[in-house]
Amino acid sequence: MIFLVYHLMRMRQDRGQRGLRRRGEEGLTTLSWMLITAAVAGLAALAVVLVYHFVEETGERFAAPNPRKTAAELQAFNVVNDAKQAATGDFATWDEWERHFSTKCRHIEITIADERITVAASEFNGPTAGGTRFTTAPARAAHDAAPTASMAQANCMVQ
Repeated sequence: MIFLVYHLMRMRQDRGQRGLRRRGEEGLTTLSWMLITAAVAGLAALAVVLVYHFVEETGERFAAPNPRKTAAELQAFNVVNDAKQAATGDFATWDEWERHFSTKCRHIEITIADERITVAASEFNGPTAGGTRFTTAPARAAHDAAPTASMAQANCMVQ
């Protein structure tokens, strides 16, 4: 490509020295300038395409969500929600409630079967006051912090 441009420029110089100039061979309309402009435009277009594909692939690699982790987080949310919605007739004692939902939370690791997903917290504890008999009010008010006298603890978190 460079050789061709050089050769055309040389031909132009030879014509100029012999006095063979023609009308319209000046400026950017000459063949040599058009070839140079086309070469530069082609390289610019190639650079744009390469940068675009590189940026697009990088963005997809970092932005791609892990569907298994999303499924595990959804299951953990459902376990906590089910624990809060438990009815009085479902469990006789807080110990039954704790065992049932702690087991459901730990089973998320087995269900998802992905070595990168672990259950970081499986904490289901009844309220600190009110006896061992299961009641719905503390379960409905459950939160992920330590249990209080009027609130149970319901926490299932995956990483």
